[in-house]
Amino acid sequence: MSLNGIWKVELLGPYGWESTSTAFLEDGKFRGASENHYTIGDYEISGNRIEISAAGVQYGKVRTVFGKKKNKTKVKFEGEIDGDRIKGQVRSDEGAHQISFRISRLADLP
Repeated sequence: MSLNGIWKVELLGPYGWESTSTAFLEDGKFRGASENHYTIGDYEISGNRIEISAAGVQYGKVRTVFGKKKNKTKVKFEGEIDGDRIKGQVRSDEGAHQISFRISRLADLP
């Protein structure tokens, strides 16, 4: 199963689903960014399950995520692949908070 493509990343916040970044998945590499952050990591697929381990860096306006206001955070996404959608939970390396996420394919990579 190839996940190579451009994906929309959304997190479930107190007011509903919030689009947080655009990610590029390619051959086990995860790269995501928005106007205030970037995330770099790797992913592994096992059947219809995915695990993404990444490090995120916020710059500009730093927001509270996972219960703390930090510039750098290591995260782990664990989810289920269903065609062009992935959904699951993401947590920080400190593990105190989990956030529901969903990722939707926008396009294939050229």
